[in-house]
Amino acid sequence: MVTQEDTVFIQGMNPSTTEDELCQHFGAIGIIKTDKKTQRPKVWMYKDKATGQPKGEATVTYEDSNAASSAIQWFDGKDFNGATIKVSLAQRQNTWGGGKGGGGG
Repeated sequence: MVTQEDTVFIQGMNPSTTEDELCQHFGAIGIIKTDKKTQRPKVWMYKDKATGQPKGEATVTYEDSNAASSAIQWFDGKDFNGATIKVSLAQRQNTWGGGKGGGGG
């Protein structure tokens, strides 16, 4: 796993929370990065694969890592939209390392 210094992972959200509410709340601490493809804020709300219902989890990617650190200090363990949330630095699978590439010939 690789820690993403500019991205926070939010758990325990009220499942009815919208992306706009998330952007408004977490955007108060720093500038949320814009996705180059969609031109929308870089926010991902997780859904249950089987039901398609929100899981109450999300990631928010900031322009810089200082904002992500501040978001953890300000929002972790606090109430957001009627639920106490857990905020931590996001981690992703390390898809780059590992095996040696085969090639040539």
